[in-house]
Amino acid sequence: MKTDTLTVDLNMPHKALQVIPQGALRLVCREGSVWITLDHEQRDVVLQPGEVFTTRPQQRAIAYALQASVLRLEPALCARRAAAPRWRWWPQRLRRSGAHGGATPAAA
Repeated sequence: MKTDTLTVDLNMPHKALQVIPQGALRLVCREGSVWITLDHEQRDVVLQPGEVFTTRPQQRAIAYALQASVLRLEPALCARRAAAPRWRWWPQRLRRSGAHGGATPAAA
């Protein structure tokens, strides 16, 4: 199965401001220096040439060129499996801790 991906290079002059669309994206600084501000987060990220930052799927970002820069936008590959729901682990934890009144293994 072949999937086509779209990679975009943004040529940003000094002091340019660019809204990055929502989506899981890899932001790669190819040249210059770019300041990344994220919606609903207090932290900011500054990327230098060769550095990479990945946004979350529902996260919007704003990029500001601290100097003439090239910022590459490419789709982030979501190869990580989603974590199992927390409730699945409770029965195992309870059994191990003896919380149900069952016998616990003797300490060796």
